[in-house]
Amino acid sequence: MDRTTDLLGNPLTVDDIELLDLYRRLKALSGRADLPPVATANVKQAMVMLWNACNDLALLHEEPGCD
Repeated sequence: MDRTTDLLGNPLTVDDIELLDLYRRLKALSGRADLPPVATANVKQAMVMLWNACNDLALLHEEPGCD
């Protein structure tokens, strides 16, 4: 999903786009079954931290979806 505005209608900045990209990449990485458990746990933790930033900046509205 490529958007040009945040959830409030403000234009996305270069930093916003980078944060969203990092979050999505970590989300995809956290879903892989071939990573060692310690890597998966840390990737999920990093994903949740980026989710916090993206959510607070009104860049996305979803649950991070990791257990």
